[in-house]
Amino acid sequence: MSVMNPNCSYNADDAKLFRHISCINDVDLLQRDLLDLQRWMDRWLLKLNINKCKVVSYGHHIDIINDYYLQSDGSVSVLEHIDFIKDLGVTFDSKLKFDHHINEKVNKAYSVLGLIYRNFKYMSSDTFVMLYKTLVRSHLEYANCVWSPYRQMDI
Repeated sequence: MSVMNPNCSYNADDAKLFRHISCINDVDLLQRDLLDLQRWMDRWLLKLNINKCKVVSYGHHIDIINDYYLQSDGSVSVLEHIDFIKDLGVTFDSKLKFDHHINEKVNKAYSVLGLIYRNFKYMSSDTFVMLYKTLVRSHLEYANCVWSPYRQMDI
């Protein structure tokens, strides 16, 4: 495996393998990519934390769950399937609806807003606006180009 696999995304110490699965051959290709990644890491003496390796399938009609595995120290570890994963502060669910993420961000914003009201009893409207823009709105706007609400119930 070369470092620049077109079906792999890299960010700092994180890598994501992906492939559009439309037939059993695609499943085999993704498994081969996983094993190639494992061999490349072994060759460069890099340690992979298999407990942090997860499988998420995205789509509307995900009927078949395919098992993927990695090998380490002579044993085979089947990767865990999960329904949502947090990546760079954004929670992605298998349907790409972002309900969990939006609820989490709104709750965090309300929490910070309550903190402002409890600790700043006497403040001018200019001070409140500055605190709101700095401490509350930043939680609501983080990575909104990714999860921006598009359904009427989320707006």
